[in-house]
Amino acid sequence: MVKQRNNIVGLSRQVVTSRSVQRIATGASMALLLAAQIVFIEPVLACAAGVNSELEQLYCAVVAKGEGAGLPSFDDFRRNPPATQQLLLKRPAERAGLAMPAHKTQRAKLPKSATPAPTPQSTKPQAREQAAVVSSDLKGCALGAQAIQCGNVQYRLLDNRANSTLSQGALGPNNRLVLPPVPSYRSNAELHQYLQRAYGIYLEQMAKIGLSGATLSYSKFYYIFDDSQQQQQDFVHRFALMYDFLKKDKSTMAVAQQHRGKTPPALTKCQALGDDFITCDSRGSNWVYARKPY
Repeated sequence: MVKQRNNIVGLSRQVVTSRSVQRIATGASMALLLAAQIVFIEPVLACAAGVNSELEQLYCAVVAKGEGAGLPSFDDFRRNPPATQQLLLKRPAERAGLAMPAHKTQRAKLPKSATPAPTPQSTKPQAREQAAVVSSDLKGCALGAQAIQCGNVQYRLLDNRANSTLSQGALGPNNRLVLPPVPSYRSNAELHQYLQRAYGIYLEQMAKIGLSGATLSYSKFYYIFDDSQQQQQDFVHRFALMYDFLKKDKSTMAVAQQHRGKTPPALTKCQALGDDFITCDSRGSNWVYARKPY
């Protein structure tokens, strides 16, 4: 335990020393110095509390190397889907000389002599799937490989896109994520009305920069809002800052498609978002279908 505390203290010193010396040498105020220490020590303490994935471990290693200045807080980082986490980490990890974890897209192959045993529960998920209810907004809709057809209206699946396919200026400083200010809501219905409107703007802006395959689900979006309220943070500014991080990194690197070759989730896991989007939340992966092309 003593050794772990010493490591934390040493790590904290490592990430603040250079900035501390610089600010003292230039005569900066003690308040600025303390603020800098809080910003850089916070991820270190969060890492010391334990990580849940290779990407979170890499985040901590990047911070330990002194390259975490441009990263969001550890709490904000871990709430993003893995594709977004990889995007945020790629450049800082390269600067720190650290390798990105390999994509785990395939399970280990069984030996030729091995015959997989039948799974007793293999029929249970299907039964639950049939018993699940499709949202009333999606009654009569049909799910295809790349689209959802609702009457005469088709919603096409959106995914991550190459920068060459984006509109001019999409990754520039003038393209910003500006969510509407949080209103004084009097009921949960009013709150969700605001959040669904804000979430639609978020989806549209993520599509503009070619990151629809790395979006948050509505439930995660709501969770971040609730956490911002609890922490008395600016929810609107929090997303604007994250969007700027994503644009900067997306402009210099390629991002693989997230849904290619995967089976889309059933309509029971989908919900309509106004007239423009249908989103499906399946096992931590968010599938976005849009009425208009991007």
